[in-house]
Amino acid sequence: MVFNGHTHETLAQLDEVTMTRIQTMYADGALGNHGILTCLGQLTAGVFNYMRPKDAPDYKLVKILGNVYDYIVPPMSEAEQKEAANNALKTFMSAAPGFDEKRFKVKNG
Repeated sequence: MVFNGHTHETLAQLDEVTMTRIQTMYADGALGNHGILTCLGQLTAGVFNYMRPKDAPDYKLVKILGNVYDYIVPPMSEAEQKEAANNALKTFMSAAPGFDEKRFKVKNG
């Protein structure tokens, strides 16, 4: 961090929480753990899905990364899951011929 303009004195003044966040930031950078896991996981999924038989199920990133998946893709809260499901349904319905979004508006009162 000295090469970024810090001195040994300013580094000594950082509290433990800030220093932990800085270390995580460096570790999760483009060349850090996050970038490596994401790149290799997607590459592995792509290769495995290319080689799998047509009747076999797809390889998913969650299956390849296992316990590390939650590090790459944090789990959604229940509210976020519900919103994602509603958006997926809306996207599916909007593809239908003659779709009118006004029919799906919530009426107040």
